[in-house]
Amino acid sequence: MSHGVIRTDNMKCTKNGNIRSAKYYSDASTKADIDNGNLVEVSELLDGAKDREIFKAIKPTAASSKNVGVVATPEIIYDEQLKSTGALVNYYNLAGQAITVLMLAPGDVFSVSDDCFEGTAPTNANVNAKVTFGSSNPSLWLVNDGDGNTMVGQIIARELYRGDKYLNVIQILKAN
Repeated sequence: MSHGVIRTDNMKCTKNGNIRSAKYYSDASTKADIDNGNLVEVSELLDGAKDREIFKAIKPTAASSKNVGVVATPEIIYDEQLKSTGALVNYYNLAGQAITVLMLAPGDVFSVSDDCFEGTAPTNANVNAKVTFGSSNPSLWLVNDGDGNTMVGQIIARELYRGDKYLNVIQILKAN
């Protein structure tokens, strides 16, 4: 199974520090695995005695379009041989592990692999298509025109990543 890959091309949070540490929950109390490139809503701060400065991350909904970020935990690949063979597609964040969430802002540009999309992956025909968050749990990107209430971006390019894998370059138009 291939997992999501993210490249943080030009994001404001990498300069202004609008980055959160979080743990992903699939429901009110269940910690779950999550891939990089997925969208989450950063909600309340977890217990400070156990998880200092770690927030709870949940699946965003149309009604909760505030505090939405993209999971971009730095990949640590211990096997040096895997680095040259595309090990990033095998990396995912385990349940209960602290993840890095980059908070989105209008104008941000970053890239995610086709694995980060719900339903049919984008093609070159989808360049200039609008994207918003999907309905899956955790939330993957969804190609559509979005509605007026949700965070939305636009695919501005597709780039060959490795072999036949592509990264979709997304510019955020409306967020947080």
